[in-house]
Amino acid sequence: MCEANVYLWRDGKEELIMEKVDRIIPGEENTLFMENVFGERKVVAARLREMELVRHRILIEEMPPQTVAQDLELWLEPDTDHGHFHEGEEVGLKLYKGYNMKPESDADFEGITAYMFNHRGRRDLLLHQHDGQYVLHPGQEADGLIQVVVHQPGPKELYAKTLVEIGHHHHHDIETVKLPLEIVPSGYSHARIGEYYEIQLLKNGEPLPDTEIKATFSTAAPHEYPRRQKTDDSGRAKFFLSARGHYLFSVQHDNIISTFTLIKSV
Repeated sequence: MCEANVYLWRDGKEELIMEKVDRIIPGEENTLFMENVFGERKVVAARLREMELVRHRILIEEMPPQTVAQDLELWLEPDTDHGHFHEGEEVGLKLYKGYNMKPESDADFEGITAYMFNHRGRRDLLLHQHDGQYVLHPGQEADGLIQVVVHQPGPKELYAKTLVEIGHHHHHDIETVKLPLEIVPSGYSHARIGEYYEIQLLKNGEPLPDTEIKATFSTAAPHEYPRRQKTDDSGRAKFFLSARGHYLFSVQHDNIISTFTLIKSV
């Protein structure tokens, strides 16, 4: 027989965690996938410590959680619960800085500039602070589809972008705003739960292939960016929308971190 019992080394002691294991596959981030002859499966954060196959014994060692340095991001969210604005309504967008849709309480907002694009062209926006929250107001005269961009220079150059619908029935392609690193929706339509959403990654206006884009959503906590896809040869990636609420897409390349907020009404 080729199966073995697996023991976990924890706090100086051995603990039997699985019997008659006949398959072990190392995974990402120091994990081991194990399966036994009974069809039971288990994934543990551990590494191999010792193997005694004559005694049908495998010893694995528990891996402590790793502390990963997290570069802060900027992102935008609508100042409304329904995620949609009507013509003539005051448009408000909240600006956050943190990681994985978790704001940092003492984040630095120095040097930030903001602007918007629509069919009339580009217009600069002022960043207001109210009760400790930074907010942008594109104005009641804004209509149609507008793209709002925020930029903060620094050792890590930060960009945040979102697409806001004012009014109804806007269905057409989205033009790039020519950021150094930019996430662009492949086309505008109402994003719905249970459907795929395609985006394209551009660097200086050109498709950026084989680059990881991360995605999270407001109800994903405490999971760390649960969706990840690499762009194809044309810089495109598709994400399945499985949760309600807004999605945040984030990408880091060279010294630039760029995000895009998908505003969803449901």
